[in-house]
Amino acid sequence: MRKLTVLAGVAALILAAPMAHANLLSNGGFESSTFSGPFTQINSGAHLGAWSVDSGSVDLINQYWKHAEGNYSLDLNGSSGGRISQSFGTVIGQQYNVSFSLAGNAEGGGSLKLVDAGVTGVHSFAFDSTGRSPANMGWVNEGFSFIATAANSTLYFQGNNKNSVWGAALDNVSVTAVPEPSTYAMLVAGLGLVGMIARRRRMPRA
Repeated sequence: MRKLTVLAGVAALILAAPMAHANLLSNGGFESSTFSGPFTQINSGAHLGAWSVDSGSVDLINQYWKHAEGNYSLDLNGSSGGRISQSFGTVIGQQYNVSFSLAGNAEGGGSLKLVDAGVTGVHSFAFDSTGRSPANMGWVNEGFSFIATAANSTLYFQGNNKNSVWGAALDNVSVTAVPEPSTYAMLVAGLGLVGMIARRRRMPRA
């Protein structure tokens, strides 16, 4: 009976581990759209799935350039710098990782594309679009961490190329919880115990 209890506990930890790495955002890659064409402008007050366009405007890109993943991404400058946000459930005191793919619209507006992002603070990022093109965007992975201060948190991105329609490009946004070190330690110990039990079962009886 004790072995069954231990095995059940290990199984629960194994099942919980992938959940810690599950994306807490909806439509992180902006794939919920059915729009087909080069791009379409999304203005303040509109939504992209669970994302809200809070100010300015953004361009939802489909056929205009090569995406980091999937069939859609964003130019954070539509007719002006746009701000998007999405809220999601968090645990107070828990650490989370935010990751995203960043590039820039190299068709004009200077080579340096600027974006601010944050949840509990402000993080500034820049992408140099020199030598890039719609077919060769040069996507890079960026990110930051935060510790939740509320049961509901809001992630935002703000395009910061002023007076320009060529802004930072955004794709593949993800928020994941960082597992506690004790969870990993328990998982490793549990897997070791499972292996020991399996070896004992294979040993020939005298």
